[in-house]
Amino acid sequence: MDLRSLEKSVKINLMGKWKGVIVLLIIAALVTWGLLNLSKIMNAVQGKYTAWKTQRQIAALERPYKTDKIGGQTPEETFDMFIEALKKEDIELASKYFVLQKQDEWEKTLGEYKKNNLLANFVLELENTEKTWEKSKKNNENAIEFNSYIEVEKDSVIKFQNQEFPVESGSYLNVTRFEKYPMGVWKISVL
Repeated sequence: MDLRSLEKSVKINLMGKWKGVIVLLIIAALVTWGLLNLSKIMNAVQGKYTAWKTQRQIAALERPYKTDKIGGQTPEETFDMFIEALKKEDIELASKYFVLQKQDEWEKTLGEYKKNNLLANFVLELENTEKTWEKSKKNNENAIEFNSYIEVEKDSVIKFQNQEFPVESGSYLNVTRFEKYPMGVWKISVL
């Protein structure tokens, strides 16, 4: 082996070693940077995961509102459908004319009315109330309110769910409010 080839061989070995050292330094710098920024990276990943999970939960909660088709194209139509369901004593269907968050409560209440043979009187009261409805001035395209006044001629006591409620004579405001759902149907929100 001559001197020139030996010099070339040494230069190649030194360059190869320096390349290895440079690669190791780059890897060490990346590892150090990663360790120093690990909490930021984890927070970013966790934040995106939490946002994704929350978005899925919101979508699951909104789905019933966005797909609900039970109700009329007008508040009056919904109210009439509600009364017809009550006349047939279909409590489950009647409760579905209410906004979703009140359906279970109204199914229970209407079940009590049925059990105590009060549905016919309730239907009569609703029909009479509807005849005296006046549209409120607070209405918009997604919420409509009807007001009517009820005259109670003498003091009385109403019994419901093993409780007694005194009712004094006088004039009482009855408010019936409807909300429009995304599918275009109207639901009863206040009765």
